[in-house]
Amino acid sequence: SWPWRERYLVAVPAPTASPRQVVLAYLRALDAHDSATAEALSAPGFRGTADRWLSSTASLTRVRIDKAGYFPRDPADQRYWVLTEFRYASHWWDQDPSFADGDHVWGYYLVRSHGRYLIDDEGLG
Repeated sequence: SWPWRERYLVAVPAPTASPRQVVLAYLRALDAHDSATAEALSAPGFRGTADRWLSSTASLTRVRIDKAGYFPRDPADQRYWVLTEFRYASHWWDQDPSFADGDHVWGYYLVRSHGRYLIDDEGLG
């Protein structure tokens, strides 16, 4: 599928959704190339990162939402963390040697903004 074409739509979770539910919906949106949902679940400063994932991701499968945590001593804008596992495949014209196709463990920081959780950062630490 071409990166700018939606394969299916992913519902934006309710404002009461947990950090784990938000991350699951975000990963499904990346797989579906559903930019509206991916961006709706991203904090304003993270939307550029979401757009890069949308353009380079061919598929995200075998998604597993693992640990979620709340860290009260972390900065107020990054107290929520969700660890995931998934199988990533990039488009052949946009492969990144630093993030190869295959199985990955990846984490997301979330913030509470306007009454809901939004993804604010990602990585392994």
